[in-house]
Amino acid sequence: GLSKNYDIRPFSMQSNESDYAYLTRILREESINFLIDESNYIVSSNSQSIEPQKLRLIDDNAQFKALERRSIRYHRSHATEQADSITSFIAQRQLQPTAIHVQRWQADSLSQEDASGSVISSHQHSAQRDNESLSLEQAWSISPAWISDLKGEDQATASGNSQLDKLNKQLNQYQALQAKYFTAHSSVRDTQVGYWFQLNEHPELEKNHAEDKSFLILSKHFYNQNNLPKEIKEQVEKLLSLSHWTISKDSEQERQANELMLVRRTIAIVPEYDPLTHRPTAHVQRAKVVSDGEEIHVDEWGRIKVRFLFTRTEDHAHDGGAGSNDSDTDSAWVDVLTPWAGEGYGARFLPRKDEIVVIDFFDGNIDRPFVTGRIHEAQRSPTKFDLKGQLPDTKKLSGIRSKEVGGEGYNQLRFDDTTGQISAQLHSSHGATQLNLGNLSHPKDKPESEGRGEGFELRTDDWGGIRAPKGILITTESASNASGNQLDRPHLQQNIEKFLATNSAIKEAAKGHQTTEPELEFQESLKTELPQWNESDSTPYIAIDAKDSIILDADKGIVAQAKENIDLSSERNVQIFSGRGFLANVLDKISLFAKAAGIKIKAGQGPIEIEAQADSMKIASQELMHVYAINDFVKVESGKGILIASGGGYIKIEGGNIDIVCPGKISLKAGQVQVMSGSTLSTDLAAMPKLQMDYDELFVLRNKAGKAMPNMKYRIKTEDGKTIEGVTDSEGKTEKVTSLSMTKAVITLLGYIDE
Repeated sequence: GLSKNYDIRPFSMQSNESDYAYLTRILREESINFLIDESNYIVSSNSQSIEPQKLRLIDDNAQFKALERRSIRYHRSHATEQADSITSFIAQRQLQPTAIHVQRWQADSLSQEDASGSVISSHQHSAQRDNESLSLEQAWSISPAWISDLKGEDQATASGNSQLDKLNKQLNQYQALQAKYFTAHSSVRDTQVGYWFQLNEHPELEKNHAEDKSFLILSKHFYNQNNLPKEIKEQVEKLLSLSHWTISKDSEQERQANELMLVRRTIAIVPEYDPLTHRPTAHVQRAKVVSDGEEIHVDEWGRIKVRFLFTRTEDHAHDGGAGSNDSDTDSAWVDVLTPWAGEGYGARFLPRKDEIVVIDFFDGNIDRPFVTGRIHEAQRSPTKFDLKGQLPDTKKLSGIRSKEVGGEGYNQLRFDDTTGQISAQLHSSHGATQLNLGNLSHPKDKPESEGRGEGFELRTDDWGGIRAPKGILITTESASNASGNQLDRPHLQQNIEKFLATNSAIKEAAKGHQTTEPELEFQESLKTELPQWNESDSTPYIAIDAKDSIILDADKGIVAQAKENIDLSSERNVQIFSGRGFLANVLDKISLFAKAAGIKIKAGQGPIEIEAQADSMKIASQELMHVYAINDFVKVESGKGILIASGGGYIKIEGGNIDIVCPGKISLKAGQVQVMSGSTLSTDLAAMPKLQMDYDELFVLRNKAGKAMPNMKYRIKTEDGKTIEGVTDSEGKTEKVTSLSMTKAVITLLGYIDE
């Protein structure tokens, strides 16, 4: 029986290998000796029943038994002798490596492991030089280590250096076993392979090795000669001669003999094992992907499980069908070859349930399978882009199309190399979301399809978003064949400089006419900062530039808003058309200035109302001022009085009195002048509305991680001259800043209160 503990393997496969070859391969790999033994080596008569043979597995020399006779003489063999004997005993030596080095790939540590390195043989090869200096090393690069389930669910033994050390020791022991052995010829009838005995009366052993005379029988070759009557014997010899068989005359007097291969009992016995030859020839084969029920069943490394197609259900009934039941018990985890595998990056296309994969084997080892790829066969047709067409009609299309797990959706990267219709597409079936590039055409189910445009198209049936925190440039300015740089914008820069010059002239005109001057600071900063746009993160502009026109169209509304200025510039007209009204509401002031052609305000229908609800109104003209009403009065009313003055004279209406004063004459021309008693006419003056508006705002301070900054000292300065200092509360809030109008506020952080 076996006395040691052995590894639990995650996977072992028998393919095109006899039962004997498979079992002995496993035994050799584990350094387990095996032999067939007789239940009873000596039978008492021909009538005794044949007893079953025994398979003996031995992993320690102590388990080898002694022959029943325990000792054998080194002596001549003769009919007069009372006991069988060994008649020839010859030592055989073979030169063996003086060191063995074993290495293999250890996937879980990403290294080529060699355990203890080069291990020096314990067998002495030379009396003059030690083993290390002889440099007769045998180096092995064996199959990669098995990698069991990463979660330990298969209960397999973890691979490691101990396995390499064990193999190295086994190979060394076998080399020592082959280095010296003995060949013996004997007449001993009950010698059995796997048993030991003590050899007595050999002069060399008795003189020099009296303490080491026990030998183990490793192999036995024997012959037996029938004790036939003379007449029958002569007939047999004649027949053998006619058959041209070689007949030895040396053994005519010896009815039986054998040749034994012996080693000293103290030498460790291990089976012959060559890692490269004691295994079946492994060929590339197909397998089917299996799972635990999911469409994609993988472990952390992207390994899969497969059913090898040669497996038969009846061969696996002993273990619940594991190996042939189309489930994740059919194999251990199997590596999948990928064209790119970096640390967290690379290419990933995981096999799915029921796909047919191609299996190869690392180092030709049948127990180290890996997936090299997948193949289309039968109803598993090659990739159909856009779910259309089939080969060879669509042979000019290439790329990748995936499939939604448990659904019918897909994603695809399609390259169309059709002559005259070359294009590329990145497509998700969800929302028909696509990026189309090149000479666009409709999806193909035949060699060609109808064109649908040129250039690029980004489209979806759902929502879309463009986000670039450093800036976006949209332009129709040409950069043929992708020449120039990403943010080249000479046309835009030229226009900004040109319009800034024009607007600066208009500003000077406004200044000269003593009206409100436009603010051009932002346009001036654009002129300075735009050339360095792509070198700075502090100006995340969206720049839209057209060599012809920009069209904005909306069925409902367009909102344009800015925290500072909205500047509109045109070399000709800024025209606003409305089907209903034009409303301009501001919190500070409105200033209109026309340099050359005047201002016209007309109402085709309805009144014109101009009010200064909280202050005075001034209407002035350099030349004639003409006020008239065609069909009604020109009505001038005042809550206090009316003063009309010119050239030192005036007419003043105030407090129910009218004063007419002039330094010259007063001329009255009328058909009739009547002077009557006093009377009054009430005025119709509407009250002016009053609204006091207060504005307030506060800051909330947060750090880069988004957490509130309490106990932070600050100073806030407003555009109208206020200064507020304080400390943020537990939520990072400042106190409120109030104002009668909207105004800018700048905050400065002064450090925490404990600093």
